Amino acid sequence: MTHDERSLRRHTGTIRHLDAPRARCLVGHFARPVVGVDGHLAYDSSDPLSVATRGELTLGSATAPGRCAAVVGQYSTHLFLHELVRLPLSVARELARHHGHLCLDRLASITDAVAGELATHNGGGLSLANLRRLSGTAARALGRHSGDLALDGLRSLAPEAAAGLSQHGCVLSLGGLKRISPAVAAALALHRGDLLLDGLNRLSERVARHLARHPGKLHLHAVTSLSDEAAAAFGRRTGYLCLQGVERLSRRQAALLSAHTGPLLFHRLDVDDVAAECLGRHEGSLAVNLRHGCSHPRLEALAKHRGPLLVAGLRAIDERQARVLAAQSKWHGFAGLSGLFLDDIEQITPAVAAILATHRAGDLSLTGIPMLTEATARELVGHPLLCLDGVASVTDRVAEILAGHSGAILSLKGLENLSPSGLARLRENPGIELPRRLSDHPPVQRVREPGSALGAIPGTVPGTDGRLDTEDLIRVIARIAAEGDASLRSRVGDRRP
Repeated sequence: MTHDERSLRRHTGTIRHLDAPRARCLVGHFARPVVGVDGHLAYDSSDPLSVATRGELTLGSATAPGRCAAVVGQYSTHLFLHELVRLPLSVARELARHHGHLCLDRLASITDAVAGELATHNGGGLSLANLRRLSGTAARALGRHSGDLALDGLRSLAPEAAAGLSQHGCVLSLGGLKRISPAVAAALALHRGDLLLDGLNRLSERVARHLARHPGKLHLHAVTSLSDEAAAAFGRRTGYLCLQGVERLSRRQAALLSAHTGPLLFHRLDVDDVAAECLGRHEGSLAVNLRHGCSHPRLEALAKHRGPLLVAGLRAIDERQARVLAAQSKWHGFAGLSGLFLDDIEQITPAVAAILATHRAGDLSLTGIPMLTEATARELVGHPLLCLDGVASVTDRVAEILAGHSGAILSLKGLENLSPSGLARLRENPGIELPRRLSDHPPVQRVREPGSALGAIPGTVPGTDGRLDTEDLIRVIARIAAEGDASLRSRVGDRRP
């Protein structure tokens, strides 16, 4: 997050009260139309709101009435209103028009009508992380929301509300739930998107059996141990399963889970030789942690795993370990379907780099390495699917070496510092992925939609297209916050005897 992004978030976080006109003004100032220029999407790397979107956008019809033909959609900007204390229906209606992420994390309750308005919000996620209660009607409304939905303040959930939320199709976060009934688990199992139940710290057999049927990504981060029955239920599951808090598995539990198909993530699991042998038979992505040791048999067993393999906890690697990992099995015999993710390694020698470059099972990710010597770069560049997103700066000579990559992809999305000549060399290779701000985009052309809210925003700088620079936008936000505080004080004064 850039300084400007943090500054904007801090200032919108001071807004405690909004009325409909000020909400409309705020939404208008945070709008960022997507403009098509010669078959490309123009991007303003100097605008902190555009940068914060990370390129996420909502496409719309360029031929809609009153719309400039060059505008094809809206970037998903972030609007953080963490201190907004109440949400009248008229304000909810205006905020729902915001294209992008909308965070309203102070609200402890909303009416059913307000939930219905918020359900129409699109183009980004909706965070209501402080809600303590949710009626069945409100849950059914929010279940229609088209983006990610965070309801981490809920401490309990009725089956009727769970059934309403089950209609939701994107990320649903319910991190405040420490226990759920089998009926709630059965309802949530019908949810179609990613389901985050990161507060659950214990799973009964019936709850595990229901959740195992969930078709999307299932996150259960607070679970530290599994019963044999839960392991058996998840072992019959197909799909993404994150059990990052599990610390121990018995031989039986590891064997049962090895039958699971799809991504299986254990970030804290103390993998011994027995668990490694069982999990090495798993098919699909696998994430394990070897912070407590990496014996040769343990590493060999894991390298037989069929699918992408993430090995956390390894801070360094020697040539013998590199040979074992570089020989990772090809999934179904095809090169490219597996992958090796060694993102905690911070430094490797040229000899180790040369061995890892012979890996052909799939991607090779080394995002923990912050810089490359010429010798290391010369060896690594031979890998066809290479991710070095942790590298922040490169010399001209290293850039020249990397520009010679002849594989399918070389990802350098963490680059921050390099010379213009080094950047020019990297841009010549279409297989090299650079940060958006360093990509070769057409010059931004700011286009105002005729008749749009942008043209009616009070406080805009005369002679511009309606977009304020960061300092002017901060002044507008500060004015809205001050006027809101004045309204709150007057309300308190009106209630005094």
